[in-house]
Amino acid sequence: MDNVILELAGISKQFGNNYALKDINVKIHEGEFHAIVGENGAGKSTLIKILSGVHLPSEGTVHFKGQTVQFLSPYMAQSSGVSTLFQEIQEIPALSVAENIYLGREPRKGTLLQWKALYQEAKELLNNLDIKIDPYKKMEDLSISERKMVEIARAVSFKAELLIMDEPSANLNEDELQVLFKTIAELRKRNVTIIYISHRLREIFAMADRVTVLRDGQHVKTLDIGDTDETRLVQLMIGRELKEYYPVNTETIGDEVLRVQDLHLPGVLHDVNLSLKKREILGIAGLAGSGGNIISKVLFGLVKHYSGQITLDGKPFSPKNPRQCISRGIAFVPEDRKSQGLFLNLSVRANMSITSLKKFRKNGLVNRSKEVKQANELVEQLSVRPKNIRTPIRSLSGGNQQKALIGRWLLDKYKILILEEPTRGVDVGAKMEIYQEINKLLNKDLSLIIVSSELPELLGMCDRILVFSGGTITGELDRSEATEEKIMEYALQEVK
Repeated sequence: MDNVILELAGISKQFGNNYALKDINVKIHEGEFHAIVGENGAGKSTLIKILSGVHLPSEGTVHFKGQTVQFLSPYMAQSSGVSTLFQEIQEIPALSVAENIYLGREPRKGTLLQWKALYQEAKELLNNLDIKIDPYKKMEDLSISERKMVEIARAVSFKAELLIMDEPSANLNEDELQVLFKTIAELRKRNVTIIYISHRLREIFAMADRVTVLRDGQHVKTLDIGDTDETRLVQLMIGRELKEYYPVNTETIGDEVLRVQDLHLPGVLHDVNLSLKKREILGIAGLAGSGGNIISKVLFGLVKHYSGQITLDGKPFSPKNPRQCISRGIAFVPEDRKSQGLFLNLSVRANMSITSLKKFRKNGLVNRSKEVKQANELVEQLSVRPKNIRTPIRSLSGGNQQKALIGRWLLDKYKILILEEPTRGVDVGAKMEIYQEINKLLNKDLSLIIVSSELPELLGMCDRILVFSGGTITGELDRSEATEEKIMEYALQEVK
């Protein structure tokens, strides 16, 4: 890693009177895996957009392969050897894998598109990267991880020497992550330089050579990965001492609230038995397809045609739909907040109060002042930023959207809160705040079920962890005995 492939010299970016970046100086070596970390608003996205040709810097210069460059468009950056995988997948779902890879650059003879050559080139490219995807398949028929692999292939097809990856592991489960990491390893063999942005520090410590920390638009520090640890890195990112990243449940765990017996869902779940106690945090772990993420949907009435017995507060309960579950005291935060949980065009206030409007209704009308008052109190309690409850929720950062979504269920009285991937795509500072708020819910006599693919999250937050494999529970671990190794041992257990 002796040769510098990219140098940022005094890079600043100003929007109006505000600096999104201020005097960034970083050198990145050829073939290096260089991680960039920081909270939301730290300047990571602005830096990516400068490198990918979306923005021009207000001050400073970018040097690429020894030359001063000024990328005026993404195409110019790609043509120069810099490709970017943005967090949101860029694709045309109805077109094939091959068409998406070579869109706008299809092999032609005169004006005629050479279909055979297109698919042959795509097949060779995918094979060279050891990506096992049929180039004839449509993008809409692929899993999220497969779609991301296609994006990587497209970036490489531009003969990328520098590949920028923005949150590539977001929305991937453990199995899909392994596919991503395998592809990254293949790119490193080809000496492709990688800039990697992620909130998942485990990935960074597993793969990065060096890490650069940004905070409030400024360069805090660049470190060899072997010279730091997760605690130190988080402290640099948030600019304050790290105290109790995972708060421990100090509430007295009470009587049983929920019991599931002999739950069966054809082809998905079988012989599932579990219980949940008052003021307990129960974790659900398991690999993709293990069934762990289905049990939460059964309990919130999103999945039908199951058999078995469910009791809630000692009384028979048959979840039929979300409305019925909400009326019985079950709340739910889904894993994909944007498509399954939030009303993106509505305000923070509306998103928070939408399931509790009956509480504010009098004589058929909503008492708006009471609704606004309680929404403001929640925004303050949960540290949602910005504080203005009239702000459209789509304009909030992922962490603040998640806090607002959790806040939705604090406006009324519930017994059980089910959280799927509660901190997915959320920066470390917001994660800490969310963990603190989750812990505070226990003193409201709430019981919590957390379904997560992040094992440190389950180990840090949960009183008990149930591990799923093959559609059933293969292991149960108390906080005192749970480790990543034990969870994975149960998760890989074959079920006959």
